[in-house]
Amino acid sequence: MNKNIVYVLVVVALIIGLFMWGNTLQKDAVVYFGDTDVACLTNGHQSVQEHIHPILQITVDGQPEAIPANVGIRPGCMSEVHTHDATGKLHIETFESGRIAELSLADFFAVWNTSPIREGYDVRITLDGEEKDSVEEVGFRDGSVIELAYTSTVSTDSSLESIKEEIAE
Repeated sequence: MNKNIVYVLVVVALIIGLFMWGNTLQKDAVVYFGDTDVACLTNGHQSVQEHIHPILQITVDGQPEAIPANVGIRPGCMSEVHTHDATGKLHIETFESGRIAELSLADFFAVWNTSPIREGYDVRITLDGEEKDSVEEVGFRDGSVIELAYTSTVSTDSSLESIKEEIAE
């Protein structure tokens, strides 16, 4: 066999071996995003096994609220549950097949470091139109639409009356 062909085969084998070794390191050395149970994809997209995009829509008293860009992304860590822009498109990416089934909307809120409960508001949570009792019940599916509709529990009319009474006193 020609020496050049042998050298090429050895180099290709080394590259494949290094790639496989890098993927093994990603799985063995799990780093978590802050104080959450959500893993960081420390090699970025290099070792992703699953990647889906549900949509999150939040309204407050009927008004849309933007989901911030880059939730779950910081230097050296892109969490399994993150955003890239403010459109509400969530990126759920895992380096372990089947892991997406273990994640829920509660994990996204943990990574976002925001509570889904808002004082003074009731919330209606739906997944593709089906009502859910909590964010823990909301799993992720590609293309699904998750809606959180917050409605103020304080009537604006009664609030105005209270203010008027306080001013009159």
